Amino acid sequence: MHIDLVKVPLFYGCDREGVENGPQTLMDHGLEEIFTKAGNHVRDRGFVTVPVLNKEDKYKAHDHMKYLDGVIETNEALAEEVGQSIKEHYLPFTIGGDHSLGLGSIAGVTKVLGNEVGVIWIDAHADINTAESSPSGNIHGMPLGASMGAGHDALKNLYYEGRKVDPHNCFIIGARSVDDGEVTLIDELGINVWYMEEIRDKGMGIVLMELMELLEKRNIKDIHISYDIDSLDSALVPGTGTPVEDGMEYDESEQLIKGIIETEMVRSIDFVEFNPCRDNADQITLRSVLRMATAFAEALGSVKSKH
Repeated sequence: MHIDLVKVPLFYGCDREGVENGPQTLMDHGLEEIFTKAGNHVRDRGFVTVPVLNKEDKYKAHDHMKYLDGVIETNEALAEEVGQSIKEHYLPFTIGGDHSLGLGSIAGVTKVLGNEVGVIWIDAHADINTAESSPSGNIHGMPLGASMGAGHDALKNLYYEGRKVDPHNCFIIGARSVDDGEVTLIDELGINVWYMEEIRDKGMGIVLMELMELLEKRNIKDIHISYDIDSLDSALVPGTGTPVEDGMEYDESEQLIKGIIETEMVRSIDFVEFNPCRDNADQITLRSVLRMATAFAEALGSVKSKH
């Protein structure tokens, strides 16, 4: 597979410094080599420029959503990078940085491929909060909702005006920390969700089978994966913004990644929320993240580029 590494050193969406160091830390520990060794052709597209803001700027653009201007400016630039990568027949692998970057990656993908793209959101959280429903005001809890047309106009209309993805084409896997307002929105919009409790009851194999049936039913031909490392159990990833217990084990996550990529429909991937500054002394988060990156690299290496 032809892979573009797109690095986004962004923390404004989570308001917790350190996550902006994730991309460089992964590059320093051989991320590019992991993809190359797995048989991929790799380009480094460099860093997306993130504007420098002060803490006094936190509520400058909105009284509840933090660093709104910085999140939007970064994501506009990211959308352009992702779209250009796809036009050049590469798969953009976007490395965060916090999960607010999903705004830009989804906008970039759908601008090029259209609004029938399927979005698979692998995360402990649903990330469909709005300014009104969000307890924290952190925009990393809003990107999927905004991409589906819910929430503040500045987020909904990022990069191009209007909804980016149909809620019925969104699939959240691994959720176990979902706010009340998000539960309401899930029901209202008909979003497909597999909570961790259900995954444990059924097994990941059954979940994958159900996912494949829904992808076929919805006639989805192109997939964007948004992978938050907090989908893993908190014991494996203490170095993330919002770790949650009772998450996926390595083998479950690897099975899921492999199963989705084997469809040969994946066109773009986010890989987010690694905060090396919050890792423990034995660097278990770094090791977990590199293991998951290897799962992506090996699965992609076995797939021929579509175009």
